[in-house]
Amino acid sequence: MANHRGSNTASDRISQLPEDVKHLILECLSTWEVARTALLSTQWHHVWLRLGRLVFDWEFGEGLHDRACSNLVKTITNVLFLRSGPVKKFRLQMSETTLQKPDLDLWCLFLSRNGIEKLQLSVRFYENFIHKYTLPLCLFSCPTIKYLELEYVDFLFPVNARLGSIFSGLTSLKFKAVLFNPNATGILLKLPNLEELVFDVCDDIHNFVVSAPKLKSLTFTDCSLVTDWKWFEVHVPVIKTLHFSAYSFGGHHVDGLNVQERLPMALNLQAIELDGLCFFCGKCLPLVIQFLQKCPKLSQLEMYMGVEEWSPSVLENLDRWFGDQDLCKLKKITMKEFRGLIPEMLLIKIILSKSPELEEIIIIEPNDDQLDACAALKITREMNRFPRASPKAQVIFFGN
Repeated sequence: MANHRGSNTASDRISQLPEDVKHLILECLSTWEVARTALLSTQWHHVWLRLGRLVFDWEFGEGLHDRACSNLVKTITNVLFLRSGPVKKFRLQMSETTLQKPDLDLWCLFLSRNGIEKLQLSVRFYENFIHKYTLPLCLFSCPTIKYLELEYVDFLFPVNARLGSIFSGLTSLKFKAVLFNPNATGILLKLPNLEELVFDVCDDIHNFVVSAPKLKSLTFTDCSLVTDWKWFEVHVPVIKTLHFSAYSFGGHHVDGLNVQERLPMALNLQAIELDGLCFFCGKCLPLVIQFLQKCPKLSQLEMYMGVEEWSPSVLENLDRWFGDQDLCKLKKITMKEFRGLIPEMLLIKIILSKSPELEEIIIIEPNDDQLDACAALKITREMNRFPRASPKAQVIFFGN
């Protein structure tokens, strides 16, 4: 009897934990695992009903499929509408043919009225390879949402936006493979608290023109801006961190573009992350350098190097492109996918000679094309001989 009572006492220890601790435990599990736990133990059922983090991803769908449950949409609807507390975090990845737009609209409406703070939607409605789902209006006016991540949807500005303001509490907004429709409101819409804005593989982002006075970080990768620099001019003056693809300044669209003319003002940027710096195109690198010259406060620069091919014309007058004051605040540089090409080495040499506040240059090799030990040692020794404007500057070489 004593042993039996001791066993019951031990098993009750978890059930007697504070509810907030139980929530933390469940948030470490997938939604599928949490639901199974609630079914197997009545002690956890009420905690499950109050859990404010729900993830319906590919793993959740596979779990249902393995158990011959064909109605995924009905399952998600039941889980949502049985909540006895707010749903603060919701993530959905779905491309099921059973999902209809009214179902998703209903979920979004429920979330907008039940305290949603972080929302991630990846829904693949396709018809002739065209997105067929448009973000519902209820989310634009949701006061609680702070983080919104959208993938494979259309973004249409609400015509009846009150006082020109949308997403009043939003601080982070991320788009991937999103199509932007023109702003039909006739007024400049405001995102009063937005601090982070991300575009990845998006079309027509020039249609996304808003006022975001608190914007600190802007990212656009695999999105061409060169056809409409007015969009860039609106967003870039206030930000401090920028992440972009170098090809946005390069390619066959750059004829006639001049960064110095189009951006006459100095920018407030303190950190830049640059993808795919290409030494093959004779136009891309000069335009990138012109852009860096507009950033007198720049202190951190991270570059992902481009392909191995390079053009000899890129080396012409490369050392004259930088003035003595262009990199005066630069303290840290990271060069990723570094292969030791002649223009890469020359660029490092110039940066070292033009950066009086520089503290370190971090060199990282590509994962799929590592240098052998002898070549890495030779490159390191050559870099150590480069003249330096900063006595504190160190070159740190990382192999993979």
